[in-house]
Amino acid sequence: MNIESHILLDTTIGELQDALRAGDQPALAVLEGQPTREHRFADYLRDPAKAVAYEQQLAREVAGIDLERLIIAVPMIVTPRPLVGEDSVLLRSPYTGPLRDDLDEYDVIAYTIYDIEEGVTTGTALYTRNPDGTYTFGLDGDETFTVSVPIGPSRKFPGMALLREILDETLHLRATLRGGSDPEPR
Repeated sequence: MNIESHILLDTTIGELQDALRAGDQPALAVLEGQPTREHRFADYLRDPAKAVAYEQQLAREVAGIDLERLIIAVPMIVTPRPLVGEDSVLLRSPYTGPLRDDLDEYDVIAYTIYDIEEGVTTGTALYTRNPDGTYTFGLDGDETFTVSVPIGPSRKFPGMALLREILDETLHLRATLRGGSDPEPR
């Protein structure tokens, strides 16, 4: 991941951490380019159909900008699963209930980044919801050390519907969406 994508990831995760502290759980998306657009969508976690529609809306907006990179980040609950099949984790909305200790669940910010030069990066940033309603971010509460874990996404991972709309079979931005420059093949 290049430095610009790292900055975008750190900034977006920081904004989502602030939203969580304020009692909100939105999906955050940034379409970085000319012009840059930022979005916040509160209903993403409440309804899977609305989440897909939101990502499709973002895909339509990509056509109106000269895209350099994008990110979508969403607070989720992860249920680890045995390494059988494609999905080694199961993601669910925090609105579907509290963490289940019997399933070893934990809180994450799931993210997908697409950079026209670097390609796709997916992962999770861990955080803890404390019993008193506060949150702990970063390594041992030190927010300057956010723990980010790469993850192989499933079809339902945040950002995958968006990528299916804007990328071609070679995982490059569709020719109809490119703003004048044709990226080098990876």
